[in-house]
Amino acid sequence: MKKLVGVALIFFSLIACQESINDSELAKIRVNGHIEFADSQDRFGITLNKRNEDNEFELFMKIELDSLNNYSFEMLTENPGYYTLDVYKQQRVEFYADDEDLTIDFRGIDTAKVKIKNPPHVHINGGEKNNVLNAVHWSSYQNYQYMIAVGRQQYRASLSDSEEWKSDVLNEWDVMSKYHERDIKNIIKMYSKYPTVIKALEGLSWKNHKDYMVEQYDLLAAKFPNDSYILNAKSDLFEKIENVSKTSIGAVAPDFTFPDLDGNLISLSSFKGKYVLIDFWASWCGPCRIESPNVQKQYRLYRDKGFEVVSVSIDKKEKEWRKAVKEDNLEGTLLIAKDSKKIMKDYVFSGIPYMVLLDKEGKVMALNLRGEALQEKLKEIFPAE
Repeated sequence: MKKLVGVALIFFSLIACQESINDSELAKIRVNGHIEFADSQDRFGITLNKRNEDNEFELFMKIELDSLNNYSFEMLTENPGYYTLDVYKQQRVEFYADDEDLTIDFRGIDTAKVKIKNPPHVHINGGEKNNVLNAVHWSSYQNYQYMIAVGRQQYRASLSDSEEWKSDVLNEWDVMSKYHERDIKNIIKMYSKYPTVIKALEGLSWKNHKDYMVEQYDLLAAKFPNDSYILNAKSDLFEKIENVSKTSIGAVAPDFTFPDLDGNLISLSSFKGKYVLIDFWASWCGPCRIESPNVQKQYRLYRDKGFEVVSVSIDKKEKEWRKAVKEDNLEGTLLIAKDSKKIMKDYVFSGIPYMVLLDKEGKVMALNLRGEALQEKLKEIFPAE
């Protein structure tokens, strides 16, 4: 009997030991870093947000700093995924939680006397999977700086009498796009063996690189058959390809209904009989607000001739939208789409500003006209008398 008890004790000890080993061997990583300038008021805090099944970020946990403005936390990563660290709503970075310990430092609060919504690039110190994201983030950051510079040049050119200057600046948008797409394709080539390269692939314009992207999505899905993010991204791409016919030239634009400044629900279909420019924008979008004076100028030139601008903000915060409307002295039909997911799918766009020009029957005439291109198109529609 004593021998049986001894065997049982050994057996249960082994189980307990195995459970202890399993607990210690759970897939997890450590993330740490330093905030150079902490917010003493801590108005917004530091949050870790996780990308959910709807491809949107939701709060995962709040992060606390120690007395030296350092932070550190561990994450279980049995199911790898994408997270963002958001510091005081001023800087944020998306990282991939799998098998790489990470160090991510932030500047923190903006101590400059003049503050602009152009946060610095945030680098992730870790392994190669997150180096892919570093490359993507840096390319996007550089492209955004280029957009700001070109937008400013375009505005200055619009005030001049130099047609050559205007034409040269307009051409810069195409040059900028080509440079960015070249960089993204190079990242894809360099990091093709890592699942996070999907983030680079998503940075391409599928309208310009459809066949290439379909090929790359298929390769990634075959290489990482259990990666739900990759599989969902592939599915989304095919849905976009299917939806593009809804906004192709000559198609009747998808109808929508959103509230205006007074809370009245306004439908796109109510403007039939007029030429309509749908301007998708947001208060936080620098290029949108740089392009805005040109759009407003065209509206004031042609509104008495049957032209309407339907401005659709994708701001989630109504207060910020109203503030931007007032600051920029916007006129026309001003709507807000707080839940913009459906409208972005229907009109197949991911970046703003994005513009759609409709004829009197509500059919698409042109897509994403800006600057002088918009001016010239409207001159065709409304020739000088």
